[in-house]
Amino acid sequence: MKKFVALTLSAAVLAASPLLQARELRSAGAAPEPSPWGQVTNAFVDKVAELSGGALTIKHFHASQLGDEQTTVRQVARGRLDMGFFSNTATSLLVPEFGLLASPYTFADVAQADCVADDHLLDTFGDAMDAAGVVPIAFAEIGQQIIFSKELIKSPADLAGVKIRTAPTKTDTLFMEGAGGSAVPLGTTDTMPALKTGNVSAATWPTVYGIAVGYHEVAPNVTVSNHVHQIGAVVVSKKIWDSFSEEEQGWMTEAGGVFVGLREAVRNAEGGLLKKIEGAGINVYRPNDEEMDAWRAVAPKVQPQIVAELGGASEATWAAISSAKEACAN
Repeated sequence: MKKFVALTLSAAVLAASPLLQARELRSAGAAPEPSPWGQVTNAFVDKVAELSGGALTIKHFHASQLGDEQTTVRQVARGRLDMGFFSNTATSLLVPEFGLLASPYTFADVAQADCVADDHLLDTFGDAMDAAGVVPIAFAEIGQQIIFSKELIKSPADLAGVKIRTAPTKTDTLFMEGAGGSAVPLGTTDTMPALKTGNVSAATWPTVYGIAVGYHEVAPNVTVSNHVHQIGAVVVSKKIWDSFSEEEQGWMTEAGGVFVGLREAVRNAEGGLLKKIEGAGINVYRPNDEEMDAWRAVAPKVQPQIVAELGGASEATWAAISSAKEACAN
């Protein structure tokens, strides 16, 4: 009997030990592990484990191992997946107004974009994200959007009659239509086949991702239009967040600071990859001032339509973004 009691007490002690109480979260992301986004996510995972002393850990699944962004972002909102790192396109499936950040030529420069992200986005989108079932841990750099094409596109005049793949968002699609192209919204898995078969002859993609997956090989004219500066989000399911202790929430919030370092990594990668493919014979075209003025002139013409078609609280959100930009310019 004494032996039985001793074994029972030992089992109770083990069950209460920190090791067995350790909590592991499941996280999803579309970026491959070697990419800047994959590497900073690994750093975030390590930081959470360090801050919590192993009491809270994260198992992140890179390269869409748990499904595409459209699927996994909805799973996070429903509490079926704990968290994830998502592009602007995916995040805007939960909060359509978030897509306004990807409006053409929204920011004067990257410094203004960084200021808005650091100091204003939580106030602008926090409540809407909460209502959508997620809590933002960080707003993260995705990078500049450029054009890959079979025939060189220097300015909007060259888009006439061109079938161009756009991100499946109102912002990218309406901008390219306003610039004169025939926009074909396509997801990640459909774009490369469409280029190879000729269903589209051009495509817009963030610089690093587009070059990393080889769009320049099938569309060897690369126009550095930088028409969209994408900002994504790292979010936790609200159901999971509300189950955290204040200490656990603190660990996650503090660890989220590592995503600031993603900016330099992405921007360095953008410049490095463009030079690399240019050196390999790919035509990397940087529009001159007159051509850039023509690209930028399209933005104010299509912005009212973007706001109208996104609907919801888009008008108030666009006003808040505009106010944030003004504050960051001072």
